[in-house]
Amino acid sequence: MFQLALVAMTALQASTITLPSAPSSAAATRAAVVAEPIVSSPEHIARARLALANGEFDIARREFVTAAAIDRDEGKLPAEASFGLAHVLYAQSYNREAAMVLERLAADASTAGDVDTEAKALLDAMWLNVDAKQRLQARADASRLRVLLRDKRLSNETRKLVASRVN
Repeated sequence: MFQLALVAMTALQASTITLPSAPSSAAATRAAVVAEPIVSSPEHIARARLALANGEFDIARREFVTAAAIDRDEGKLPAEASFGLAHVLYAQSYNREAAMVLERLAADASTAGDVDTEAKALLDAMWLNVDAKQRLQARADASRLRVLLRDKRLSNETRKLVASRVN
């Protein structure tokens, strides 16, 4: 019998699976270690918020990026992680990059049919693009936002938020 092992990092948990060692012999087996994440997206978001509160922007950014990746891998919309990442980037004066994060979130939300998240992401992206002197992109964001405001699925809360920030 041969033992194959992967070195597990501290954020990983190991579990063993059995693989056949030879196609003709079912009795011979090899054990392999498969790494599985044990840190969830909410834990990364909590770490990111703590780092942000302590002014540790690089750590906060890394944790928000990780949380967004976990959410996407799980088929979830990474709204909380993306808004958090945009906040960190804005705090570091990376306004264009923050806008790009929110534009990606808006595109993901559009694909998922979440008009409220799409509108909120576009609203913030529009403002960040204006601040970053990306007028054409800001106009494109505003144009899409106007379309969303006509959508019946958009909540009254989101409509009020848009109205309070645009007017």
